[in-house]
Amino acid sequence: EITESDYQSKTISEARDSAKGDLVRINGTVASITYANGKVPDGVILVDETSSIYVYDGVIASSVKVGNTIDVLGEKDYFIAANEADNASKYNYKGSCQLTNARLMSNDNQISEYNNEWIESTTIKEIMEKDPSENITSKIYKVNALVKKSEGTGFTNYYFDDLDEKTGSYTYTKCNGSDFTWLDKFDGKICTTYLTAINAKS
Repeated sequence: EITESDYQSKTISEARDSAKGDLVRINGTVASITYANGKVPDGVILVDETSSIYVYDGVIASSVKVGNTIDVLGEKDYFIAANEADNASKYNYKGSCQLTNARLMSNDNQISEYNNEWIESTTIKEIMEKDPSENITSKIYKVNALVKKSEGTGFTNYYFDDLDEKTGSYTYTKCNGSDFTWLDKFDGKICTTYLTAINAKS
């Protein structure tokens, strides 16, 4: 049972700045869906005209499509894995900016482009060098990067390298890379890319 009046309507930017435990209501367009082991949907990136945020909820992720505009109730959270808590404290990292304990209230079931006018253009190097205390997780950035596919034993990583040829990172997924096979055609190419860091790890 939930009481809608307990949830305060906010823009996504305002929700991002809310305190851990605050009950918020946001409206946004699904920009991306994340997947757990077995390629089971477990969360979505929601975008409005102000910012983006991760909504960690398998039920919602399984019932929406990229491009749907949805209304969501949720609890503001800064997630930190138990085995990362000490390092998070050491580097003043608050945790992954997201909503949990979420409830889908409405879905327009339309496919729309999300608003990207607010998205900051930056570089992989600048993202990697940001202080862990900055609240950047689940915020989308626009970068130019070299995309590289690297196959391992039973898994595939996709790297995004800065044009300085020194700095980079890769997409971590719970599906051994199978949810990012759409990147194959960009292997070895410099691309304009929209990406986000969902979490920071030591």
